[in-house]
Amino acid sequence: MRRLLAFSLTLALTAAAFAQTTPTERAAAAEILQEIEALQARINPTEKAQKMAARNDAQRDAIFERIEKLWTSEMRALSDYIGQNPEVGWHEFESVDTLTSVLRFYGFDVETGQAGLETAFVGGWDSPAGAEGPTLGIIVEYDALRGTQGAFHGCQHNAQSPVGFAVAIALSEYMEREGVAGRIRVYGTPAEEMGPPAKTIMYEAGVFDEADMLIRSHGSDETARGRAGFGVCCLNINEVKYTFKGRPAHQRSSWHGRNALAAAVQFYTAVDHLRPTFRPEASIQGVIPEGGIAPNVVPDRAVVDYYFRYPDEVYLEHMQQMIDNAARAAALATGTEVEIDRYGEYRDGITVGSLEELFFAYAEKLGAPNINPEPQRPAGYEETGFVTRGIPGVGISVFTSAAAGHSYERWQDSMKPVGHIGFLYDAQIMAAVLYHFLNEEDFRKTVAEEHRILSGLFDQYLERLRETYGDEIGGAAARQ
Repeated sequence: MRRLLAFSLTLALTAAAFAQTTPTERAAAAEILQEIEALQARINPTEKAQKMAARNDAQRDAIFERIEKLWTSEMRALSDYIGQNPEVGWHEFESVDTLTSVLRFYGFDVETGQAGLETAFVGGWDSPAGAEGPTLGIIVEYDALRGTQGAFHGCQHNAQSPVGFAVAIALSEYMEREGVAGRIRVYGTPAEEMGPPAKTIMYEAGVFDEADMLIRSHGSDETARGRAGFGVCCLNINEVKYTFKGRPAHQRSSWHGRNALAAAVQFYTAVDHLRPTFRPEASIQGVIPEGGIAPNVVPDRAVVDYYFRYPDEVYLEHMQQMIDNAARAAALATGTEVEIDRYGEYRDGITVGSLEELFFAYAEKLGAPNINPEPQRPAGYEETGFVTRGIPGVGISVFTSAAAGHSYERWQDSMKPVGHIGFLYDAQIMAAVLYHFLNEEDFRKTVAEEHRILSGLFDQYLERLRETYGDEIGGAAARQ
């Protein structure tokens, strides 16, 4: 019995090493990771997914063929067009006009301006057989990155809408042809790369409420699935602007003014001095986009824009409090005032093993390139995390480029065969996951149960983190 318990603990610790990033996370999550591993052992998602993918299914294979035809005849060119005409977040006007026109052509009802966001839209289609079946949600993106050399699709978002459209069109045709009840919703989500996170705004406005599950694709440097549990693609992030306000004066009588730029620089320097105080996994990125209008005028306004990142949200909040205090201190020392605008938050989400394993089983079945067999750290299925806490889903990531993310080289790969081939696999795998979710009630129940249990464990995990950090983050006082 002792050997069995020791072996079980070893398995849990091994899982924790892959499931969480920092030693503190692993210590806090040890018992919860054991519960997650026990849940996965009970529902056995890997074996079930492999059996589902291995079935002979003429209707599913016909959907694959239809997607390939849609991709090669129309959607690949649409992806390249969006790629060649990049628009940064909140300004994707031509992209949205083009994309919504395509959806309408294929019989989807489209409503723009969702959640008060001009470039957000929802394309809806209800089966003629009835809307009583599942509602399949497909997230699509189309924003480009900001760059010093102009906007560019270094994260390959140009392909996400054409990929999602191919899936939505092929599934709607199948459902109409075979008399399958249900609904499809295509969610056009802008500005993934800029805060505040559009998906959180849309989620809080109830835009996603109809969806029983959500799915999306994203380019990647490998084909890999996530381990069941808690995480997010790009660490927990706080996006924060610090606006310092002073009093203007001519530099020849600068003592009449209060220099907002001096406050901003003092603050910026103080943050650099804080870096050794934070744990080594912390990431701090900042710019000073506003600092005055002329050298001979005392700046009465300066802005510092920061992204603060950490693997867990509990320690991130501790960092935030210390940095905010540094901003207030800089304002006090320079006779200025500071406004702190926490305009965006990205948080850990829920990764559902039954959906991840089904994605991976089809990646192997279809022969997707550059497969990494080792499950990766949980990453939810989209970058905000908040949505994944409320609605189960999965992100499909097939190899589309060996270039670094957010690079001009990855942008170019999105319009080359390496990208085109990966995107086609994305679409076919997305369709397969949705096909099973649409047609198999037992699978839907498993997904719902797993998501519910993981959500409950997530709340326990956050509390364990607070206990583990203890006095380092202020103990009980930090939780009030």
